[in-house]
Amino acid sequence: LGRRTYDLWSGFWPRAPSSPMGDALNAATKYVVTHHPDSLEWGPFEGVGPDLVEGVRRIKSQDGPGLVLSGSSTLTSTLLEHGLADEVLLAVYPVLLGTGKRFFAEGTPPRTFELVSTQAFPSGIIFTTYKVAGPLKAA
Repeated sequence: LGRRTYDLWSGFWPRAPSSPMGDALNAATKYVVTHHPDSLEWGPFEGVGPDLVEGVRRIKSQDGPGLVLSGSSTLTSTLLEHGLADEVLLAVYPVLLGTGKRFFAEGTPPRTFELVSTQAFPSGIIFTTYKVAGPLKAA
């Protein structure tokens, strides 16, 4: 998690009513990219830093469940740039906000993806899963 996502979630999930997602998040180790791991309270947690790339490589080399990154366009761009993201899951909502933050940071290297699955819901929300295929090759 990026620090901002961690701060948002730590204000909600520990006190939320029991649910499959909430219970899983509360029990899971949260790997938090931060310069101040001493200020983390919602555990179990581990601070990742100051070298994000080396920290994620170390965590991925360990036995355990796969890592999931939620939100954080900055972290997503960094992980893609360094080949540390295996899949990208996107949720498309039938809402046009008209403004907002870019999903990928300016300068993110072009990448190609292979569609793994899609799931459409009656609400109009569509979940897509893509496998990271590699850099975009010039034609």
